[in-house]
Amino acid sequence: MIRLALIDDHPVFREGLRRVLERAPDFAVVWESGTAVNLVEDLEHDPVDVVLLDLYLGPEDDALAAARAARERFSDVRIIVVSASLDWDSVTASRQAGASGYLPKDLSVEDMVAAIRALADPNLGRMSFSDRVNPGRPNSGSDLVAKAGLTRREREVLFEMVCGRSNRDIAGRLGVSVTTINKHVHHILSKLKAKTRAQVMARMRGGPAPRSYTPTFGRG
Repeated sequence: MIRLALIDDHPVFREGLRRVLERAPDFAVVWESGTAVNLVEDLEHDPVDVVLLDLYLGPEDDALAAARAARERFSDVRIIVVSASLDWDSVTASRQAGASGYLPKDLSVEDMVAAIRALADPNLGRMSFSDRVNPGRPNSGSDLVAKAGLTRREREVLFEMVCGRSNRDIAGRLGVSVTTINKHVHHILSKLKAKTRAQVMARMRGGPAPRSYTPTFGRG
């Protein structure tokens, strides 16, 4: 049984997520909260295996600082950042704070459940995303992005590309036209010195990945 804690400042989303996760026979939502301020204390009173943590909890509630403190106190707890905002900077910051993964809020139920199960697995390793977002590793994903000098919007588009989304899907998610996304993709290809979209995705992911690919950072 995988024990879960949910932290999100939107009660409706939190309740809906709880109901969805409790349908899985191997999941048990132990507690939930609208704030991460007392995360360490909450884990001391009610230990869990996985914490699903909303990235943006408000100006007075630093989710990543709470994640960092929790990981320093409880090395075995897996913290998965959940957010509606997808960009390379947020993924990198989450990993640096000790998060084990980063899931978009609009992920399908099946993919979210599968991702949580995988991240809770103590043998996780082969699907680790850490090398691809670790700026200290030569030719890693973020290293390539840094050297290429991509704009913030181009990094957002690149992140969506790595997730396997089409230009039309990206346009819908970012609220712009397909023509605009086509231009961003063209600039990304040029800056990364790639001839095709597939080459860009392969470089960033270190190899082929499924369409439902989700950033996971491995254990430790």
